[in-house]
Amino acid sequence: MDDIKIISAPTAENPFVVLYKPAGLPSAPLDESDSFNAFAKAAALFPELRAVCGKKDCEHGLLHRLDTATRGLLVIGATQEAYEVLILAQKSGLFEKTYTATVDKNSKCLEGFPAFPIDKKNALLGGKWCSIESYFRPFGKKGACVRPVAENSGMAAKKKCGKKIYRTKVLIAGNTATCKISEGYRHQVRCHLAWAGFAVKGDELYNAQCTGGELCFEATSVQFPHPLSAKTVFFSV
Repeated sequence: MDDIKIISAPTAENPFVVLYKPAGLPSAPLDESDSFNAFAKAAALFPELRAVCGKKDCEHGLLHRLDTATRGLLVIGATQEAYEVLILAQKSGLFEKTYTATVDKNSKCLEGFPAFPIDKKNALLGGKWCSIESYFRPFGKKGACVRPVAENSGMAAKKKCGKKIYRTKVLIAGNTATCKISEGYRHQVRCHLAWAGFAVKGDELYNAQCTGGELCFEATSVQFPHPLSAKTVFFSV
């Protein structure tokens, strides 16, 4: 199944698209001729999306991505003005995304992870919201995945990491994790969950116990300031 579902179609009053992307479909095109991706499918329905100039020419007003294996909500600016307002909201930490995952409790960390803070692990086990934060560095063959870099990481890891700290708010209830981010790094939520010992079921990159199957990870809601009114709007699946 590779069809998208339109949650909110673009109008003069709401100059953006909110859509649901299925697992297995890339979020963004590789180039303008690439049609097997969520943006291209949305642009086929709403050709005006291609008039927006974004970070990459072929991505137009696409405001964020989901990993190909991840299902859930994506947002696309439908006008240049709306896109620029929403990009600014992202940079200001006002664009919040929520993810829901089925996790393996007490999963073992793979190579390259620093020790996870015990106080935060206890908070998560106690069913409390906890902010997991770190720098990130590329890891593995051709940087196929990432690893968190913290104060207790070695000097070699610290030399390879970026200069920005990324935060994931996490709540564990049973074998379900609810995670919120306002800024995202590649694989951020999946990597932070694995670091904390709650790797996502079906995650071949970060779950040492994974034996295959679907990635149990979904972008379930998004909220951001409306590009015209500035009032917070909220969409969920």
